[in-house]
Amino acid sequence: MLLNSTQLLVVIIAIITPPQANAFTNTNLASLMPNSHHVLQATTTTTMTTADSALEEMIMEPPPVEETKRDFPDLEAVESSQELLLEEQKEQLREEIEAQQREIESQIEHLKTEKQQQQQQEEHKGPSMAASRALRLFDIVFNDIIAPIYTTLIQRGLPPNGDWDQFWGFPWNGKTLADQCVLALEKMGPTYVKFGQALASRPDIVPRSLAQSLRTLQDSMQPFDTLIAKEIIQQELANSSASHEEDIQALVSSLSDHPVAAASIGQVYSGHLANGQKVAIKVQRPGIREIVQQDASLLHTIVQMVEPIPALPGLQKNQERLVETNLKGAVDEFMSRIVEELDYRNEANNIQTFHQLYSHRRPTASSNRQRSSSSSSNENKEHEEDNRIEVVVPEVYMDLCTDQVIVMEWIEGTHLVDLETDSSSQESLALIQQCIECTLSQLLDTGVLHADPHGGNLLKVTDTSGEQEIKRLGYIDFGLLSTVPVQVRDGLVCAVAELVFARNVTAVANLFGELQLLPEDIVSDPSERMALTVELQQAMAACLKYEPVPSSSPTSSTTIPSLRFDKLLDALTRLVPRFRFQLPPYFINNARALGTLEGMAREINPDFNVLQTMYPYILGRLLSNPTNSPIVEATVQSLIRSPVTGKIDMQRIKKLVQDATVLTGYSKKKVILDVLQSRNGPRLAKTVAKEQLKQAVARRLSFVKRTKRMRL
Repeated sequence: MLLNSTQLLVVIIAIITPPQANAFTNTNLASLMPNSHHVLQATTTTTMTTADSALEEMIMEPPPVEETKRDFPDLEAVESSQELLLEEQKEQLREEIEAQQREIESQIEHLKTEKQQQQQQEEHKGPSMAASRALRLFDIVFNDIIAPIYTTLIQRGLPPNGDWDQFWGFPWNGKTLADQCVLALEKMGPTYVKFGQALASRPDIVPRSLAQSLRTLQDSMQPFDTLIAKEIIQQELANSSASHEEDIQALVSSLSDHPVAAASIGQVYSGHLANGQKVAIKVQRPGIREIVQQDASLLHTIVQMVEPIPALPGLQKNQERLVETNLKGAVDEFMSRIVEELDYRNEANNIQTFHQLYSHRRPTASSNRQRSSSSSSNENKEHEEDNRIEVVVPEVYMDLCTDQVIVMEWIEGTHLVDLETDSSSQESLALIQQCIECTLSQLLDTGVLHADPHGGNLLKVTDTSGEQEIKRLGYIDFGLLSTVPVQVRDGLVCAVAELVFARNVTAVANLFGELQLLPEDIVSDPSERMALTVELQQAMAACLKYEPVPSSSPTSSTTIPSLRFDKLLDALTRLVPRFRFQLPPYFINNARALGTLEGMAREINPDFNVLQTMYPYILGRLLSNPTNSPIVEATVQSLIRSPVTGKIDMQRIKKLVQDATVLTGYSKKKVILDVLQSRNGPRLAKTVAKEQLKQAVARRLSFVKRTKRMRL
């Protein structure tokens, strides 16, 4: 049966329409084609039986184009209409996109304008903040520090026999004068508390009674409310996707009622995780960032006022300004140190880094102990030297650390400077020496240095994990870690060797230039290099005091210098900006850290000399030269060779051995054996033996020649 176009359309619709829609389709088609009702009925009754054959016929033999156009005369018009509609839609969509782009650009410009206005407001706000902060600080200094001291001096006069320790113990408003000053520093905020913390570990500089009061700034400051601390912990951990609500609730509910320690940046609570593990929770003080920002603004305002002041005529002939020190750089470094301590996420990463390098539980530490007990080969001994530092470092729970909260393993111990008996003092002294050795390892081996080792950050920990109970040094605060570049590490080794063993200040001045620690214009200027040499001679004369050491040898000239860190810091503060030393951040802070450790040791033993711990270590580093530095190698050669002939001088070698013997307390045999077992010891010994043999042969040949000439 041949279907016309209308019938064909009905067939197709009937085929593609679902069964449940057939009644609706038929009704609509009937209403659309009133003149063809009979056709619709006939079609609907025969469609299901003929649809497949008709459709197959259509597919196998499609109708000609002319017939399609004849059957659908309006098809071209429909297609044209659809194309026009599509173009209109495209144009409308394009206009909408352009409008959205213009809206986004407008919003961006608005945000830029707001940011500029905010920056301008901050610029105008800075001086006002600095002025407000300055008035507040002046009020505290005058009323809480100057007035009490002045009144006490008027009432009691100068302390008899210069006993300032007694003076700081005088009462004032129910407390001692020292405690009054400590409370004033607390009021002034974290920027000024840092000064007090540094002085707290230097009873050799400040009176003992004042130092004892200043120690409260390390971990016993006035705490903020525990409810506020819990709210901060709850809010911070709730925003952390890694924390589960049950774990947060278990941690917060387990917090101690009062903080176990409160310092300038934050305070610490004890608590337990959901699994029962005891932890320490460190919470940052609320509003501390705003206070630090105000202090920074104030200090920069003061710098801008002081730096332009010209030098005093007649009194500062070689200076252009009243203060030659780079005050802005010093303030920037100091404030950046405090800002870095505010970054708790950075501190959590520091804990991980320090744990991997120095923890007694790191894998290399345990394997080192096994090697030291089972082998004595040169290779193992060298590796043992690299891994001999083993201190207690807490594990940190990174999934519970945020911008204002750190959760770490609880370390049980006592402060390193809590001394009550002679035995505990000697025990603490040994741990302080461990701390100095650890600091030297950080400074010279790894280049990763704990830059704030004051008494509140160091613990005396009882380690019961092994077969025997031993005392270990523990670190608990990691807000500041400093990185020391390789060239600075090599420079320190060589500088100490040249100053102590050769007393060659000129070599040290040249060394700084070779290690690129000075700018090129200073290195290439002979007058500047000479000025540096003179300044170094004056600094070393003030910092190092040489005293002869009793010796069985009448010709021995070995001396052990004692280092005055207060003078050293003064010298560094003056020399670094004067000659524009290119040193890493916190370098002076690191020197101050060693001074702090020495001060803690001197409190226990007034005769303690940090150089006796430092110099054998320096000598060992010189001989091993792990970085293969040509500068270190040249320094070693300068120590063992004659400056006149350039040949190996056995007298200089004997003096080095004698110096090492006195400094370490070891026998000469052990010193020589240690040198031979060092990394470059065998090569050095071969060089010495070879040159000595050549010199002996040359002397023998010269003797033979002279003898022959005499016979002739």
